[in-house]
Amino acid sequence: LAVLILSGMTGIGTWAYFSDFESASGNVLAAGTLDLKTNDTDGESQQFFGTQKMKPGFIVGPEYVVLKNAGSLDAATLDIDLTYVENDHPKNPVNKSADETAANIAVTTLNYGGTSILSLIPDLNADGIKDLYEMKNASLNTLAGIDSQSTKTFEMAVQCAANTTKQFQGDGITITINFTLNQ
Repeated sequence: LAVLILSGMTGIGTWAYFSDFESASGNVLAAGTLDLKTNDTDGESQQFFGTQKMKPGFIVGPEYVVLKNAGSLDAATLDIDLTYVENDHPKNPVNKSADETAANIAVTTLNYGGTSILSLIPDLNADGIKDLYEMKNASLNTLAGIDSQSTKTFEMAVQCAANTTKQFQGDGITITINFTLNQ
C-alpha cells in the first residue's frame, strides 16, 4: 500500500513539475455587416415611379430596383414597407385623403427575386384588386434574404383604377418603399 501511495505521489509531483504555458495574441473578433444598396448612383435611394399624368386605366411600370447585399454576412430575411404622404393639387375642389387616393391605384405587378409576392397583399375591401392602400397595410416581412455580395430584383407596376372619378383630379401621393435586411 505504501508503494502505491508513493508511486501516486510521484506521478502527481511529476505532473505538477512538468507544465508549459503558451499564449496567442492578435486574435480579432469582429462583427460582420449587412449593407443593402440599390442600383441608384448613391446606392441608397432611387426614384421608382415618376409620373404626374395618371388617368383612369393608366399603367406605370413595371419599374425595377436591384437590391444588393454589399455586406459580409448573408441576410436571413428582407422586409418591405410602403408608406405614402398626400400631395394634392391646391385647385382641386374635393379633398381626398392619401388613403382614398392610394385605394384607387392598383398594384398589378409585385415581384421579388423573380417570384410574385402579390398574393401577400390582402384584399381588405374585397373588390378583387390589390391596391397601394392594402400594400401599405400588408405584412411584407420575412421574405427570403439576400446572400452576401448577391443581388435580387424588386419589380412593381401600378394602374390607376378605371373607375376613378374626377374628384381625384390633381390628387396625388408620394410613395416611399423601404427595404430592410435582417440577420
